[in-house]
Amino acid sequence: KAMVEAAEGRARQAGAFPNPEAILGAQQLPLSGNQPNEKEYLAGVGQTIPLGRRLSTEREAELLDREVRARGLEVKRREIRKRVHNAFATALYQERAWQAQSEIHQNTAKAVAATRARVEAGDTVRDDLARVEMDLARAKVELQRAESLRAQALVGLASAMGDATLTVKSLAGTMDATFEIPALESLVANLSAQPESAQADADIRARMARVDLAKAERIPDVKVELLYHRLEASSANTFDVGLSIPLALFNRNQGKLKEARAEQAAAEARARMTRNELSTRLRESYLQLTSALNSSRTLKSEILGRADTVLKIAEARYAAGDISLTDLLPVRRDWAAVQLSYLESLREVMQAWAEVKSFQ
Repeated sequence: KAMVEAAEGRARQAGAFPNPEAILGAQQLPLSGNQPNEKEYLAGVGQTIPLGRRLSTEREAELLDREVRARGLEVKRREIRKRVHNAFATALYQERAWQAQSEIHQNTAKAVAATRARVEAGDTVRDDLARVEMDLARAKVELQRAESLRAQALVGLASAMGDATLTVKSLAGTMDATFEIPALESLVANLSAQPESAQADADIRARMARVDLAKAERIPDVKVELLYHRLEASSANTFDVGLSIPLALFNRNQGKLKEARAEQAAAEARARMTRNELSTRLRESYLQLTSALNSSRTLKSEILGRADTVLKIAEARYAAGDISLTDLLPVRRDWAAVQLSYLESLREVMQAWAEVKSFQ
């Protein structure tokens, strides 16, 4: 924003008519008393008059430069919004992952207590207790890791919002919201309205204005002087008019004009590259969104429910003594892995959705 204000200040200054010059002087002042009194006093003004529409062209160039910076500010704001959205998605995922790990740890702790009771009752061997205690230790490590990642994600969210010292105590939101994918054709048609495209187009116009300014500066400014003379000896008053015009013999602004044309060509090349990058980024984000949505929907509709069913059956069979703890533990690990995979797929959906949504 400060850079936009700076460009606005330059635009306000550009095109201002040059200030007039006050001229005061004395001529033929005697160095000794025996010289004749031929002193002359003069006063007047001088005014530089720009020609060739230089002032209006300069102001137009500065106004276009301000537009470039304003468009750049829009790009930065959108980048910040996306960064905050991604940080929120990561923080929400780590929050849900921590909750899932807490549930896994609690269930494993209950399994340890139940197994210990069965060992004391003589219904199982101590090897089973050792195995489930190992699972509890693993669950504790994963819970501690989840707590650390959750804290880091909250710090990252605060930093994305502009203040890393901000304390984020809780998050409100759902990861399994319903997302409708917009048509790719409508998004492609809207690429020219993106802030990056608008900034590139404004940059081209600004560089074209600099070319026009370099051409206008080849026409030299004219300086007009109006002088009043007073002759001391005869008390005569005279009036002089002067006009000075630089002769463009050596410096015709060739270098600056060549530079401006090269900058215009560079801006046109950057605009083509920007449009290509936007198109590529849109198509990649669109593919990522569709893939992430398909994965999350598959996990939700075909795997999560079955994983719950398999775990409940295994828990019931273990309680009835039909299977051993060795058979039950892999089922529990698979169930936990499915829960975390689903949360990860939802995070990918949220991040890809934020990228695609920015093209609307």
